[in-house]
Amino acid sequence: MVKIFKAFMASLLIATLAACGGGGGSAGTPVQGGGGATGGGKLSLSLVDATGAASNVLSGTGLTAKATATDANGSPVKNVVVTFTVDSAIATLSPVSGTALTDSNGVAQISLKPGVGTGAGTLTASATVSGTAAVTAKATYTVTAGTVTPSAINFVSAVPSDKSIVIKGAGGNGRTEVALLTFSVVDSANVGLANVKVNFVTQSTYPVTLTSASGVTDAAGKVTVAVNSGTQPTTARVVATVDGTAISSLSDTLTITTGVPVQAAMSLSLTKFWSEGINWDNDLLVAQVLMADAFGGAVADGTQIVFTTDVGAVIGIGGAQCLTNGPNITNHVPFPGFCEVNWRSQNPRLNGIATIVATSTNGSSNLSQSLRFYVLGSYATIYKVSNTSVEGSTTRLSAGGSIGLDFQLSCAPQTLTFEVVDANDNPMPPASTLAITSSSGNVTLGAISPAAVPMWDTARLGIGLAAHRGTVHSVLVTPPATCTAGGANVHSDATFNITVTSPKGGIANTPVTLTYDTP
Repeated sequence: MVKIFKAFMASLLIATLAACGGGGGSAGTPVQGGGGATGGGKLSLSLVDATGAASNVLSGTGLTAKATATDANGSPVKNVVVTFTVDSAIATLSPVSGTALTDSNGVAQISLKPGVGTGAGTLTASATVSGTAAVTAKATYTVTAGTVTPSAINFVSAVPSDKSIVIKGAGGNGRTEVALLTFSVVDSANVGLANVKVNFVTQSTYPVTLTSASGVTDAAGKVTVAVNSGTQPTTARVVATVDGTAISSLSDTLTITTGVPVQAAMSLSLTKFWSEGINWDNDLLVAQVLMADAFGGAVADGTQIVFTTDVGAVIGIGGAQCLTNGPNITNHVPFPGFCEVNWRSQNPRLNGIATIVATSTNGSSNLSQSLRFYVLGSYATIYKVSNTSVEGSTTRLSAGGSIGLDFQLSCAPQTLTFEVVDANDNPMPPASTLAITSSSGNVTLGAISPAAVPMWDTARLGIGLAAHRGTVHSVLVTPPATCTAGGANVHSDATFNITVTSPKGGIANTPVTLTYDTP
């Protein structure tokens, strides 16, 4: 009889434990809670605090909601999906999905955290415990501002992370006019406090705007304020103060800079003002653009500049364009307010004078800069001229072919002055070399001066001006010793070539013939 009684008590104890449920612990005592049941199952709901004690007061530390699912016999039901919902923003669920799975004790748990504001709310748990009919259970709670005293408020973070926004009206792709600053209110144990009111003010030289003068901390003790830029570049900081206290904190410095580009601050330049591209394809120049706003600040990253040209072609990233401080086809290191593209020689070539145009916009007007440059030939034509200046307009004394020097009236040395141009009557590429070759007849020749085509002064002479057709060179020519002024026998057997070689190796020879008398 004793054995039968002990067995009965053991069975009763097991059944009691199973009814209590809870993975690793009991479901706790329901507080303001209840249960729902269908013919196939039952769901009960309870709220407990961090110590496991029953509570319906929701403050900074939050509560744990436990839903217990049992079948018609009161046995726990495992692997049931329980969905939790709240009826007000004063509380939030963690995880935010609001779902949990019952364990072997039939218990599904979820965290209930303070949200925004205070007051009373209702938590609802629902599940299909057995069969197809859903069963629900509810528990009420009260959100309070908490009794823990704030100890500090800390600046946490800024978005954008570089704490820099653009001037009002300059926003766009990759540019923002709004910064989000986050602060955290904590107690003496550095635990975030929920539902604490925080007031905000700004410190700045020029006005910026706060979207709100105050905010309430969330379940983690954090509060965020948005700062909108003004129309002037400046720096700003936000002062956050716990309402009703002297507890405050400063944000990191926020930079408001970079307005829209303006025409007056747009520069276009070329790495050089010529290309040896008449006779060669794919000779490259680099076109660079610098842009700034009305206050002299480099424009925002990603500002687009588009290029056009009437000679050759422009190659950028994604077409004939570039973006400031962005990747570029030249592989140069990018920096703010700067972008560049390649220009390359190809058809059309026209008359060897090219124009490149860079355009952009600031949203209200179009911006544009243009430059002219030479596209030069590799094969020189030489004219005998009367001028002695290295650069400038010339009076031509020959037709652009063979040159003759007449010593019949005097055997004194003569200075041959000649102009060197390309096939389009433009200058030869700078650094083209000049040399005397194939001389015969005992003619005596000095050195050509200058012996290379110099880099011309584009600012003074301009591109494509008639006054700048080519470069002028000279050489001292002394006839053979047999030369006699006014002699009866005319000879022209003293000759030499002027050979011009371009930087890319184009070679052109111009013959010079001496005419003189001999006894």
